[in-house]
Amino acid sequence: MSEARNATTEGAVSQGEYVDLLGEQYYCIRAYDRMAPFFMSVISSADHWLFISSTGGLTAGRINAESALFPYYTDDKVTENSVNTGPVACLFVQRGERRERWEPFARRRPDDQAIERNLYKNVAGDKLIFEEVNHALGLRYRYAWRMSDRFGLVRTVWLQNLGDEACHVRLLDGVRNVLPYGATTALQTTMSNLLNAYKRSELDAASGLGIFALSATLTDRAEPSESLKATVAWQVGLEGATYLLSTQQLAAFRSGAAVEQERDVKGQRGAYLLCTELELAGGAEQSWSLVADVNQDHSQVAALLNLLRGDTRALAAQVEAD
Repeated sequence: MSEARNATTEGAVSQGEYVDLLGEQYYCIRAYDRMAPFFMSVISSADHWLFISSTGGLTAGRINAESALFPYYTDDKVTENSVNTGPVACLFVQRGERRERWEPFARRRPDDQAIERNLYKNVAGDKLIFEEVNHALGLRYRYAWRMSDRFGLVRTVWLQNLGDEACHVRLLDGVRNVLPYGATTALQTTMSNLLNAYKRSELDAASGLGIFALSATLTDRAEPSESLKATVAWQVGLEGATYLLSTQQLAAFRSGAAVEQERDVKGQRGAYLLCTELELAGGAEQSWSLVADVNQDHSQVAALLNLLRGDTRALAAQVEAD
């Protein structure tokens, strides 16, 4: 076993070691959040690219920066943008009469000793797992970033009840600041507000497929300027979920209010958020996967819709196998 230690500014010690997880060997950094933020990459055998900060902020896509799923910025901005780009989760946990809100990987209080955070990267370098254990609530929330040549970028989440008693969870989980096709780096850096005005996010309610596109390409020429491709996002594992395509209702959810499904959102940054309620027996675990891809044309979207309207368990198995 190889071990590394890092003394941090808060006086805590982060430890590194090799562990076996999900049938593979990973290098684990325990209490990684006690260290200064650091930058990582996740490799792919296909044309994916992903750069991510230990804060959870990331940029990713296919081929190059012009085909990005999340905005392509420098590492300092990616690190700082974890509050508005990439994963977000909010849980209301009910055990008996006790009900508490938990936001995994949110900014943590220095005196909060009930939270444990660990980071895992497999030896091959193509999987990265963030883990937060809330000892006070008896829950573990873990998510992994992986690549699928066929389906795109895959984010898989595992929520486990570590206690002996059942609990009820009201959940919001997903990703924010999803880019539509055509959002080039030049547009992101020089005309970001105008770019937002052209964004359109649509939901196919029957399948849960989110489609993120521009209402038109940005041009000042007197010619047709249709945007004929899109970014797509979908999920398997959470049946009966309510879908949000923006963060407009995020504050309402955090306050405990009800949210309504969004089917067509214009002029807002794209998001793909799932809202549902779960019953977790003692020791039980629930998992789901969010999948997103870029540069999808009409025929590819139609083929994906057919898959999603079929056997979703078989589709989940295909994602795992790819």
